[in-house]
Amino acid sequence: MRISIEADVFRLFPQFCRGLVVATGIDNSRSVPQLEKLLRAAEEQLRADQSVEIATHPRLLAWKDAYLKFGANPNRFTPSILFLAKQVKAGRPIRSISPAVDAFNVISLKYLIPCGGDDMESVSDDMTLALAQGHETFAPLFKPHEAEHPEPGEVIYVNRQSSRIMCRRWNWRNADCSKITSTTTNLAINVDGMMPAISRAEIEQATQEMGAIIERFCGGSISIHYLDLGNSAIQTQN
Repeated sequence: MRISIEADVFRLFPQFCRGLVVATGIDNSRSVPQLEKLLRAAEEQLRADQSVEIATHPRLLAWKDAYLKFGANPNRFTPSILFLAKQVKAGRPIRSISPAVDAFNVISLKYLIPCGGDDMESVSDDMTLALAQGHETFAPLFKPHEAEHPEPGEVIYVNRQSSRIMCRRWNWRNADCSKITSTTTNLAINVDGMMPAISRAEIEQATQEMGAIIERFCGGSISIHYLDLGNSAIQTQN
């Protein structure tokens, strides 16, 4: 499996860094009350943090600015971390879905950064963050028979071999094809940081913490990597 970020993305966002947790042989099938407690604690911490203003926090503004830069209206297509933060600040609890998804949300809320993952068994050869050409296809989560095409220049996470999109508008909407389920055993998790709104040290800290949470509650083998302007691809196995 080649996991990469294409050069066109870095031409627009040279300070972007993606932390990557590759988790193999995990158990995502069982309920983990301790992890749900961590999720509730992260929600409470964010609600109580008066320094986090949705309209002005640098880490949230960084993603609104990024969307504008690749031609998406963030008021219409809300970046995932902005949507998550709004829900929590409004007092709406985040639903516990599975251990892996709960882990994404814990780290997202704690560090105010977008996190997500894909089932590696559903993807062949490559997982690529890229600018869309427009011919790629996308079937939204739980709508596997629908077919959409991205806007040219839109940031997408795509399997170049099949032209199937795993996520549209960077982190706006996930696809059905690579969704995380109770039977997922091999997982690639993204921890996305837009510097300087977040430091490289904090991106690495968040990624390491993500790996530790997955290992603790889901088991399996964990490897951690970073993709940036100077190191845009890794080769791994699923």
